[in-house]
Amino acid sequence: MSAPSGFAAIIGLQATLVVLAAGGMWVFLGTPAALSTLAGGAACWLPSALFAWRLSLALRYRPERVAAVFFIGEFAKMLFTVLILFAMARVLHTMYWPGAVLGVIVAVKANWLALLLRR
Repeated sequence: MSAPSGFAAIIGLQATLVVLAAGGMWVFLGTPAALSTLAGGAACWLPSALFAWRLSLALRYRPERVAAVFFIGEFAKMLFTVLILFAMARVLHTMYWPGAVLGVIVAVKANWLALLLRR
C-alpha cells in the first residue's frame, strides 16, 4: 500500500467508524446525540485529513522534510481539534457532549485499529 492510499484508507476508516458510532447513538439516544457524535468525529477527522494531505505532499515532493512536517503537523492537528471543539461549545448550545466526546474517541482510536488491521 503506497503512502497516499494508506493515508486515504486511515481517513476513510475514521469517517466510517464515526458514522457507525453516530448510527448507534441515533438508535439508542436519538438525532441530537447522533449529530453531536458526527460533529465530535468531524472535529478530529478534518484536521487528520488535512494533516494526511500535507504529509503526503511532503513525501512526494520534499522527502527530506517529512520529519519536520510530521511533528509540526501533529501539533497543528491537536491544536485545530481543540479549537474546533471550543468553537462547537461556543456556537452549538444544543450539543450532546457525551456523543461529541464519543466521536472524538472513535476517530482517534481508528488510527490504532488501522495499525492492527495492517498487520
